[in-house]
Amino acid sequence: MTIQPWIRWGSMALAVLLLAGCSVRFQPPEEDTGTEVEPIGKRTEESAEVEEPSEDEPPSVDRQRESGGRVPDAARGLLASADSALEAGNDGRALDLIQRAQRIAPDAAAVYYALGRVYREKGNPARAEQFVLKGISKAGNDRALRQEGWSELAAIRARMGDQAGAADARERAGQM
Repeated sequence: MTIQPWIRWGSMALAVLLLAGCSVRFQPPEEDTGTEVEPIGKRTEESAEVEEPSEDEPPSVDRQRESGGRVPDAARGLLASADSALEAGNDGRALDLIQRAQRIAPDAAAVYYALGRVYREKGNPARAEQFVLKGISKAGNDRALRQEGWSELAAIRARMGDQAGAADARERAGQM
């Protein structure tokens, strides 16, 4: 049995290249002697001081917690497309679109509610419940958004056969 000449020459060329790569010497990085860096955990007197807001400045409010995480237009469009895909029975496509929306708006409660709906439709109510609960926690002080979450949670729990949990969620939705 003879080896084709091009295989033999190719094998030798590959061996030479691999051995050449192994012969390169590692150069350690050069030391920077110009600046000193303070460790992250170390506090100085300057960094320990907290700047107080002035009298004429309104206090800073975490608007995301107040609004439930605003949904940018791009994410809103993806959620609308996901709803259409879910209605058409394309759960996988809907899930992909919602996950893209989640990367755009990771703190938007509406995204987590949409994930809950998809998993409910896919027959995974336990996972759906987890996403809706996370959405409720992201809703912050937005009463309408929290009410939507509790209503969605009631539907999921009813589908799981947890009638007491569904009644509790409906009651909480009614309190909003």
